[in-house]
Amino acid sequence: MVSRMAAFAKRVFPEKFLHNLDRRLESTKIALAAEEYVGITLLATIVLCIVVGFIGVLFRLPLPPFLLAPLAAVIAFPALTLWVPKYLAQRRAAELERVLPDALRQMASTLRAGVGIDATLDDIVKSKYGELSKEFAQVMTEVKRGRTLESALLALARRSSSPLYERAFRLIVEGIERGAALASVLDAVAGDIKEIHAIQRERRSSTTQQVMFLFAVALFAAPFIIGLTVGVGGVTIGAGPVTGGGLPPEMGTIAMAYIAIQAFICGLAVGVIRYGQMSKGIGYSIPFMIASLIVFSIAQVIIGGMAPA
Repeated sequence: MVSRMAAFAKRVFPEKFLHNLDRRLESTKIALAAEEYVGITLLATIVLCIVVGFIGVLFRLPLPPFLLAPLAAVIAFPALTLWVPKYLAQRRAAELERVLPDALRQMASTLRAGVGIDATLDDIVKSKYGELSKEFAQVMTEVKRGRTLESALLALARRSSSPLYERAFRLIVEGIERGAALASVLDAVAGDIKEIHAIQRERRSSTTQQVMFLFAVALFAAPFIIGLTVGVGGVTIGAGPVTGGGLPPEMGTIAMAYIAIQAFICGLAVGVIRYGQMSKGIGYSIPFMIASLIVFSIAQVIIGGMAPA
């Protein structure tokens, strides 16, 4: 089944899309080709649609199953195909960036001791730098196979999916090509990375209050209050010719759409506040939408349980 879905993905999806996804999967160390990953994602999306449709029928959600299942597919497939690899790549890049300054300073100290560049790289491989040690091991393997050190280092930077890595290793390669003292270049790059990390920590600490406010609004306050309001408004009081209350079913759908849009915008706002880039907020927007809709549904279930039979 996976092979058939992979062949289908290779025929349907553009080659450029699959190529970019291949590079992203290489950064995450997921041992799958792009078409295989898309095929698995398609299968997972189909299963999710069936499960969501069944839940919609079981719990009588405001949206009918024939609308709820396609909506789940529209959200799930892009999230699994684009957001999950991007998130894993960013998470791995953050880990690589964290240990890079210490590794560069160790390399500088080793070079000043009169050790060659090959032995210096081997020393980093044997040190406990996690993913970075594995990356340098791959660099050594490529150099032994005939690739130049400069090209192998630039390939490492591309695999990292980190702009900071690309900038750092480009400076190192330029230093090697121009014959500069490599130990001094490594020390300078390590110092610059430390300063960038300090600025990033300061920005995170200064924006924590704003981000936590958006978390509270998008994930709990707004969906819970609106869910309670719609739930109370939907309760029908009385029987026979005289009844009271009862909102039209369309109000629940409108409220869900409002909650989802608000959560999406709050996620984009987190990206602007925390990182200065709206595109960074997409990684928050999708989880915000899912969580807010769950809280909205829970609030309606609570009102339904409290309402008189």
